[in-house]
Amino acid sequence: MLALLPLLRTSWSRRAGSLVAIRLPGGVSAGDGLWRAMSRYRTEGRGQPHSPGYRLFFNIDDVKKYKPGYLEATLNWFKLYKVPDGKPENQFAFNGEFKSKAFALEVIKSTHECWKALLMKKCDGGAINCTNVQVCDSPFHCTQEEARSLVDQDRSVSSSPNEESNEEEQVWHFLGK
Repeated sequence: MLALLPLLRTSWSRRAGSLVAIRLPGGVSAGDGLWRAMSRYRTEGRGQPHSPGYRLFFNIDDVKKYKPGYLEATLNWFKLYKVPDGKPENQFAFNGEFKSKAFALEVIKSTHECWKALLMKKCDGGAINCTNVQVCDSPFHCTQEEARSLVDQDRSVSSSPNEESNEEEQVWHFLGK
């Protein structure tokens, strides 16, 4: 199953869009209508080791047991990360309680069904651009060349903050405990 859902990785980072096998202990609502799923993933490839602690994490209680303070620190980060930009602190559904693996799986399944409906034009996506190269029977399907052209057009309109950013444009914020 593929789902468009931000993952909170509790191990090594991967390139955006990577498809990896994960173990899903649970998730949390970030207060903005979006859900973040906690995840641990295996290193793909024969003979490579699992990510550190992969075999330890089966549910949210395992995260509490083997990574004490991690869930609280994660919640605190989501609460405050927009504050330096002058935005208010995020509020959380369920009083910030991390939900179980079963609950997180239902959120993923629901998200996947909505994604499929969106790509098959069974619902109104509004301004969402559903152009894709993977779902061949989607009315939004395009060729690799068409996709590359769209990406190149987008790059020419807006430059990435990582490209040639000068130090004066970078602002660092520190929040006390």
